[in-house]
Amino acid sequence: MTMSTAARAIIIENDHFLVMKRAKQGVEYYTLVGGRVSDGETPEQAVIREVMEETGLTVTSHRLVYTEKHPAPYNSQYIYLCTVAPHEQIGLLIGSEEEVLNRYGMNMHAPFWVPTHNFAKLSFRTPQLQAAILKGLKSGFPSEQPI
Repeated sequence: MTMSTAARAIIIENDHFLVMKRAKQGVEYYTLVGGRVSDGETPEQAVIREVMEETGLTVTSHRLVYTEKHPAPYNSQYIYLCTVAPHEQIGLLIGSEEEVLNRYGMNMHAPFWVPTHNFAKLSFRTPQLQAAILKGLKSGFPSEQPI
């Protein structure tokens, strides 16, 4: 199995953190918005596309803050601190992979804002990433740090 790469976004607005609630094979958990980097796409292009598909938000700036290397078949991840254009609400784009999966009741996806003070309480998919983000929330996010 080939190794793939994912790009994910840390988006914080008005003391709220954007997360994706997932339900997959009977397990509920939280993760960052984002997903696989497509062939011919850079991680930066992928994070912009994934944020749009999963939330309808337009990324206006992004800065790589963490890299997570995993052995195959798991995704290596590039985590970007992003800002987004002014918006009304968030939601999956109609026709996106996530919206189609939701429609068929498979691998549910639900983006939502959680108060930053509640982020530590979430059942987050990767505890080491959650710990790094909590540290970043307290003391500022680094420039491209491995986790």
